Amino acid sequence: MKSSYRYLIHLAIWMALLGLYAFPQLRVNWPSAVGLKWVLVHDIAYGFINFHLFYVLVFAWLPLPVKRRQYAKAAAGTLLVILLFSVIKFLVGYYLFPDQVLQRMFALTGVPKIYMSFREYLPVTIRTGLGVALLAYGYRLFLQWRNTEPEDRILATAAAQARSRYDRMQEGSRQLLHHLQLLTPVLEDEQKREEEGTKAVLLLSDLLRYMLYDKALEKERVPFKKELAHFERYIALRNLLHPQQSIALHTTGGIPQGTIEGLWLQQCVEASLQQWQQVTGTITIALTCSEEVVTLSLETPHQKKNHQHIPLFPDHV
Repeated sequence: MKSSYRYLIHLAIWMALLGLYAFPQLRVNWPSAVGLKWVLVHDIAYGFINFHLFYVLVFAWLPLPVKRRQYAKAAAGTLLVILLFSVIKFLVGYYLFPDQVLQRMFALTGVPKIYMSFREYLPVTIRTGLGVALLAYGYRLFLQWRNTEPEDRILATAAAQARSRYDRMQEGSRQLLHHLQLLTPVLEDEQKREEEGTKAVLLLSDLLRYMLYDKALEKERVPFKKELAHFERYIALRNLLHPQQSIALHTTGGIPQGTIEGLWLQQCVEASLQQWQQVTGTITIALTCSEEVVTLSLETPHQKKNHQHIPLFPDHV
């Protein structure tokens, strides 16, 4: 059904263009039966045959070799198709319209008519066929480009998403490794090992499991409630390992039901804290939640602020 609609649509467009091309000659030759028939046969009837040559090349022969870039095969097959249609055109002219197609010139009264043989007619029709073939080849390339462009965009988007996930995973791994290095002095201190060391190890193991397992099961997006819970563990771990630069978290608004990319809150905070490594005291993090957007704001004791707007997508829940 789809192919028949495609055929009719292309035929309608082709014949409409032929009509525009032939209209000036039709208007001039309208009073003359001979001239009118010549225009109808040459421009309309043979234009209809050329359309089928175009359609066969575009949708039956050229798709596979053009897609596989088998240009020699495409050229050889195209010449064979043109030769076949040359035979068809000659037979149509020979049996139906010899005077309009095969007659060499208009004969005067009393002078016998002279018609072209197939050998004489072949170069003329092959030139026309080659023109149609060039048009078909260009149109086939256009269709291939149009059909593959959405696939290219999808592949590019998927590659960008994979790259983004890889970067976040790499950054998360780097941060956890850094925390593990900071945990070593705590575990070596007998006074801190019992309470702070044990708590830090538990928090670090929870964050490691979340990064490597929990969020991977949910295709990199997790409910915001789960992300917030692990974000609070991350802050607790960081406060244990960086006592000189503590973090206070304040959350306002209801917990949204949407989903978020795993570790996004942690990555946003770490990116900001890299600029404030020398800052001591308490850094305040304010999370303002709504159903669509979460605003993350950081404020240092010196009133420096940094805002991040994080979009949520509830339809991914």
